[in-house]
Amino acid sequence: MENEMKLVIDIGGTSIKYALCENGKLSKIKQVKSPSKWEEMTLIFKNMIDEYASEFPKIKSVNLSVPGVPNEETGRIDGASSLHYLHEADFISELSTIFKRPIYFENDANCASLAEMHFGAGQTCQDMLFLVIGTGIGGTVIYDRTIQKGKHHFAGEFGMMLVDGRREWAELGSAVHMARKVSKELGYEVSGEEVFELAKNGNQIAQNKVDELYFYLALGIYNLQYILDPEVIIIGGGISAQSELVAKVEEQLQKIMDFGQRAPLFPKLAVCQFGNDANLIGASMIENS
Repeated sequence: MENEMKLVIDIGGTSIKYALCENGKLSKIKQVKSPSKWEEMTLIFKNMIDEYASEFPKIKSVNLSVPGVPNEETGRIDGASSLHYLHEADFISELSTIFKRPIYFENDANCASLAEMHFGAGQTCQDMLFLVIGTGIGGTVIYDRTIQKGKHHFAGEFGMMLVDGRREWAELGSAVHMARKVSKELGYEVSGEEVFELAKNGNQIAQNKVDELYFYLALGIYNLQYILDPEVIIIGGGISAQSELVAKVEEQLQKIMDFGQRAPLFPKLAVCQFGNDANLIGASMIENS
C-alpha cells in the first residue's frame, strides 16, 4: 500500500541518499559519500537501521534506486557503473539478510520517472518519455503508465542515438561534454553551470556552444517525438535547473519544424518537479510499477 512506511535509498556514484517515505512524502532525508568497497556499503546499510531505530518496526519494505540494470531473477545488478562492486554483489540476498524486510530495486532513471508519473509532471498522462540529461543522456519510455524496458533492458538508452550520423546524442546533448569543449577553447576548466553563466554574460564562445547544445537536444527530442509519439517529454538532470531550458529547446524545435515544411507535431516539453529527490520518491513506487 502507498501509505505504508518505506525506507528508500538512492545509490549514486558520488553519494547515497536515504529517507523514510510515506504516501510519496519524504522525511528524515540523509546523505553520505558513496564508499569504495561493498563491505563499506553494507556497513552504511546496517547504520540505517540504527539511525531509524524508532521508526524501523513500522517500515514495511526497503526500496532502492540503483545504477545499472536490476536483474529480478538473480537478485543482482547487471550492467556497469562507477560503483563496480555493486555488480559483483549478491545484492538482494545480502540486503534481505541485513534489513529482514522485502527488498525492491529499480534503475535510477526509471525511479525518477515513476516519481514524475505518480506525483509530478506526468500525473495526468498515459504515455510519456523521461529524459535524464547529465554526463550522458538516459531515461525511460512509459506507455499506458507502464515502464517499457525492451527485450534487452536497453529501452530508454536515448544517449546511444547517432544524431549526426557519427556521434552519440549523449555527447552532443550533454552539458558536461559542452563544458569540456568550452574549457578547451578558453584554456581553463569550467563547469556546465559556468558555461551557461558565461553565455548569459555575453561570452561568444559559451553562447555558441550553448546554442549548439540546445539545437542537438531539440534534434533528438524531435526524433523521439515521431518515433514514440508521447503526450509529454519530461526533462530531468542537472540541465533542468536552467530556467530558459524549455523555451530555448522549443525555439530550436520550431526552426527544425519550419525547415522543409515538416508535419506540425510539436513535442510537449516539461521540466521534472522533484529534482534530486525524484529517485527517492520513485523508489517508493517500485513494487507498484
